[in-house]
Amino acid sequence: MKIIGVAVFGAMFCTVLTASLKVKEEHKIAFFGEDVHIPLPSLDSTEVLFKPASNPTAEVVLMRDGRVVGHRAQLNSLKHLILEDVGEEDEGMYVIKNTEAPADVKHILLLVRDCALEQVVKYGETYHIPLSDILGPITLEFRPSQAQANQTTEPPAVVLLNQTSIPAEEYKGRLSVSEKRVTLSMVQGTDEGSFTVLDRDGRVRRRSCLNVKEHQNFVHLSYGSTLKINLFVDHTKVNLMYTPDWDRKDRVILEQGELVVPLDPSLDGRLTVEGSVCILERVRFSDMGLFRVTDLLGFPVTNIYLKVEAYKLPTLYVAILSLLGFLVLLLLVCLFSCLTSVRRRAEKARQIALIAQQAGKGGWRRIRQGCSRGLYAVR
Repeated sequence: MKIIGVAVFGAMFCTVLTASLKVKEEHKIAFFGEDVHIPLPSLDSTEVLFKPASNPTAEVVLMRDGRVVGHRAQLNSLKHLILEDVGEEDEGMYVIKNTEAPADVKHILLLVRDCALEQVVKYGETYHIPLSDILGPITLEFRPSQAQANQTTEPPAVVLLNQTSIPAEEYKGRLSVSEKRVTLSMVQGTDEGSFTVLDRDGRVRRRSCLNVKEHQNFVHLSYGSTLKINLFVDHTKVNLMYTPDWDRKDRVILEQGELVVPLDPSLDGRLTVEGSVCILERVRFSDMGLFRVTDLLGFPVTNIYLKVEAYKLPTLYVAILSLLGFLVLLLLVCLFSCLTSVRRRAEKARQIALIAQQAGKGGWRRIRQGCSRGLYAVR
């Protein structure tokens, strides 16, 4: 009996294990307002259950015995169960069972994203949301990105504009609305996320995603010129870090708008801050490197890659020095010519003196010989 019991238990365990191994999982990502198609193995024997992500313990029957039960789904001619115009409430697990084959189970994990496309705007620029074909007055909701919110779950939405067109306190002066579009000026890192537009009846009509990027600037300056760094906001709202090429070490030179004391010796006396501009005067070859501007929350604002050309004399100085060099060359040529002439003259004088000397010695010998011959004749 024990052997039979063990065998029966083993068979049941294998059956359960086999059934669990046939469960297939599929991950789907859909975007807000998109239609999701769920293929069905058959119509008569398929059951579809939905477990929402907001409440995983709950179950909603979408289809049973070949009939669509849930109001959120419908069938098409291709035997697909269609979820139209999906939103956040449709996120979760869809369990597809075949009553004729209980071991054949499929799980579809659906994740709904805010936007299929996102608009990239650089820090400090203007962001627009079109409002064509949307009946106002509108309501504008904002949900920050998960990276900004530092959360693993989707952060809650915040109302920026209600139907009276009065922006939230922190957006006054930057957010405005007209019949054609919503305008957000001077975008910041905290503006990164999704914006939802609801019409006057409270229905969601549009979602637009904003991705804020820093500016990238490659600056080439001549030796001794002035570098001007646009901070895009007032200097009291940013930090500035400098990494020179010659040692690759980070130096904080501006913190919450104040110059760090003591300032790096290589920049001391040449760096000033005025409003939203940081100025470095009389740039040197050693100043080459990266200047990084971030806001007080750490969002990057702009990166400045500085290259300094080697020192060059002004064109006038080069012309003057060239002329002076040419004059010096002429003087050297004249001096060399004079020395050559003097040397030649000295050589000729020496040769003449030598000839004269040799001629003088020969004449005296002839005189002496003549005198000797005269004396012999007298005798």
